[in-house]
Amino acid sequence: MGIMSVFSLPKSISRFFNRNFERWLSKRVPTRNEHQLNSRNIMIYPTRFGLSYLGFVVLVFLLGTNYQNNIILLFSYLLASLFISVMLHSFYNFSQLRFYSRPKQRGYVDDLIYFAIKITTDKTHYDINAHFTDRTLISQSAHLAQCVQGSEEIKLTYKSSKRGRHYLGRVTVFSEYSLGLFKSKTVLDFGHYAIIYPKAKSLITSQFQFSSQPEEPNIESYQTTNSIGTDDFSELKSFVRGESRARTAWKQLAKGQGHYSKHYQASQGQLQWLKLQDMPSNDVETQLAYLSFLIGELTATNQVFGLSLSADISNKSMNIAPNVGFEHQQACLTALALY
Repeated sequence: MGIMSVFSLPKSISRFFNRNFERWLSKRVPTRNEHQLNSRNIMIYPTRFGLSYLGFVVLVFLLGTNYQNNIILLFSYLLASLFISVMLHSFYNFSQLRFYSRPKQRGYVDDLIYFAIKITTDKTHYDINAHFTDRTLISQSAHLAQCVQGSEEIKLTYKSSKRGRHYLGRVTVFSEYSLGLFKSKTVLDFGHYAIIYPKAKSLITSQFQFSSQPEEPNIESYQTTNSIGTDDFSELKSFVRGESRARTAWKQLAKGQGHYSKHYQASQGQLQWLKLQDMPSNDVETQLAYLSFLIGELTATNQVFGLSLSADISNKSMNIAPNVGFEHQQACLTALALY
């Protein structure tokens, strides 16, 4: 029991330190889309090489003191002044940088998602590095050897094997310029998160048929859509070489009004609905993957459709009203991701 308490003590101290450090960071560097580096949010500390250099300076000073050698003492003072000068130079190189990034990005499972961070500066900076503070994320560091006056952009990547909303936490930005003696560092919070859609899985047409929504709350949910067919006359269009002669508008041609072809449309009395329960699988993730595929196909062909993930039609978050277009596609995919 005593041994367990000894080993658990460092963990409790670590948790206490991390909790208080996060609280301090949230006050010092709050969540924003844009950050500017200054003395409030920059931390500078020696690198391993810097600590070795400092130890060498102390050793030289002790030797000069022990042997009362003014040249060795002067040399140690010179090394110490260089150490302090590099620290100030590191701060000067890292300060006044302005960072901007949009918090939300979207993508599919196993796809790389890019979080672009725009850097604006009035002078040239060197050796700018960035990565997500949480090193358990599947992400790579971004490096910018030289950030010239104006604006530059770096991209942090993220990939997930699970759908849903993923909060990515803070971004660590650092530089070891110059001489590698000091590490200038800041931990910025842009509020980054990713909406991960289910990966589309191909579905054979014969495996699925559109269904209608049986219990509509009002008449506004019902409309008639038209598709190309042979039921009702739609309009006359100028005849195009290669079209069937059976479509020729002979009356107009006989009257000398020009060569036109007749076009027809098929009436569709009920809206098309994609329902989770209609997907040919007992696994929820597979059903969502099928829906993700169908949403992409219907959007590509500009068809009107609705999405139903719940039998309760009054649940707006689980049932997306029929619509068409890119925004409708994003709303449907987001509902799948958060289901």
